[in-house]
Amino acid sequence: MREERFTVLGIGKRGKSGLAAALALASLGKETLVSESSPRNAYLEEAALLEQAGVRLEFGGHSEQAFQTDVVVVCPGIKPQSPPLEEARRRGVPIWSEIELAYRLSSAPIVAITGTNGKTTTTALTASVLAQSDHRVWVGGNIGVPLVSVVRQARPDDWVVAEIGAPQLEYIHYFAPKVAVLLNFSEDHLDRYPDMATYQRVKSRLVECQTAADWVVRNQDDEWSRRELSWARSFFFSHEPLPEGVWMADNQIWMAKGGQAVPVVSSREIPLPGLANLENTLAAVSVGAILGLRPEQIARGLACFPGVEHRLEEVAVVDGVTYINDSSGTNPLSTIRAIEVFEQPVILIAGGSEKGADFHPLAAAASRKVKLALLFGKTRQRIADAFLSQGFQGFQLEEEGLSQALHKAREAAVPGDVILFSPACASFDMYLDFEHRGETFKELVHEMEQGHS
Repeated sequence: MREERFTVLGIGKRGKSGLAAALALASLGKETLVSESSPRNAYLEEAALLEQAGVRLEFGGHSEQAFQTDVVVVCPGIKPQSPPLEEARRRGVPIWSEIELAYRLSSAPIVAITGTNGKTTTTALTASVLAQSDHRVWVGGNIGVPLVSVVRQARPDDWVVAEIGAPQLEYIHYFAPKVAVLLNFSEDHLDRYPDMATYQRVKSRLVECQTAADWVVRNQDDEWSRRELSWARSFFFSHEPLPEGVWMADNQIWMAKGGQAVPVVSSREIPLPGLANLENTLAAVSVGAILGLRPEQIARGLACFPGVEHRLEEVAVVDGVTYINDSSGTNPLSTIRAIEVFEQPVILIAGGSEKGADFHPLAAAASRKVKLALLFGKTRQRIADAFLSQGFQGFQLEEEGLSQALHKAREAAVPGDVILFSPACASFDMYLDFEHRGETFKELVHEMEQGHS
């Protein structure tokens, strides 16, 4: 990179993307300033690491020197309309997302996965499949490890699998994955974007810089994924048979790429339950097909998949009641899909911070499948209002938070029930992120389990 001076805006949640970007830049000998609006005492460990690496720091706001730079690298937690980004645009300073920096530093091809729901599971499934090849596989992005940290370790013949959320796509310029996966699109992030059209345009940027030498994996059953314009070659997956692509038929996953259809794995061997996870599996198989894996390699990768933390994660079974952590359910559709996985009666714990979501579809699903809903967090009253509008009255408002909601769920449950923690909302009213929220739920369940024993 010819640019020499960089400002990194924000260290990031739990010190992730901003910290990683600054350390990567410093290791390249770039003049780097981290400008963080929070006080220094919120990031004492990170500050020590950065100063040791030769990074300059400022806390408690963004000074004039933050904009005397060649490039601003921005953490995804900073919204596009924030004052420092407005100032950078006013001065004509280029703004890069952390994944844009990662792409410019990467020598390995990137498989990038986006969509409103299923990104984390599909990313992890895809990595498990590709690990059956002769290539080393790295996983990063929105799944927990900053992409810039991953690509610095990857060699040219490795594969990097990245989960990409909409905020990471806001400031890309050349980011062009070798394989892009467009899973699905539905309402979300209306706390960040003024309308659904804006959110959709940002999601679609994943394929914006691709060329005819690249691939885009498309969900034939999702209108956005099916129709989004791209120069890349298309490869489809579906719940219905396709002339070429990946699909489910006769209780079997099939794939065809430039030839005869061949079976991959039976539906009984798919490691994750539910129609949504079938979609995730079909997408992962598609990536394997594009990158030349044999059916038996793909099947082996699916079979050894251990699951994803915070996504339909079984925490414990106590007195015949199953406790499920689905903290990554951060929008109503994700929670609807989680509810539909279970045949057993469901006690739902939901609620969190505001994203402007419409909870009426969740209310309709709850009225069909949920015996009791315990609602907490800032959105509890809005969810309750949506439930009442759909004629569903089987809910309680829990003002004291998750611990109280879990206690009430335990009291209401009988053997055979599922207590499903799937908030349908973001976590920022009470927690650092959905991982912190899920960890808290699991700790509470284990404390309850130990007290019971």
